[in-house]
Amino acid sequence: MLKSMVAALVLVALQVDASPLRPSYEAQYIFDGQYTAELQQHARHWRLLPLRGEQVDVATGCANGTALPAGLWYVTPDSNGKLQLEAPSVTALPNGFPQHIALRGCGESGDARTTLFVPVQALEWIGANAGTVLIDD
Repeated sequence: MLKSMVAALVLVALQVDASPLRPSYEAQYIFDGQYTAELQQHARHWRLLPLRGEQVDVATGCANGTALPAGLWYVTPDSNGKLQLEAPSVTALPNGFPQHIALRGCGESGDARTTLFVPVQALEWIGANAGTVLIDD
């Protein structure tokens, strides 16, 4: 009986995939927890996520020249006190892509390669409420 149980365990062990488990190092984001605003850039749609109350959806008519890499971005002031997005180390940037992207209202001036144009009402809300923005494809 013992020999047959050992033989069965050996057979089961041989059938188990012996390849090592490979963890995923891609960033995972928790909805309504790690970010307070989301931009679905190809849909040109902002979702503002207040801590209290319903989410606010804002369609953007702003023309943006450059697509930002998907990931989590911090909202910080630049050296002039204006809002910018700053990519933390978890956000993968293509070679040569800037780590800081200026946030400006639609119609304001700015370098299209380093500026994200946002509807003014969304920009005001982001400035007052958002610490992080999730950029989605």
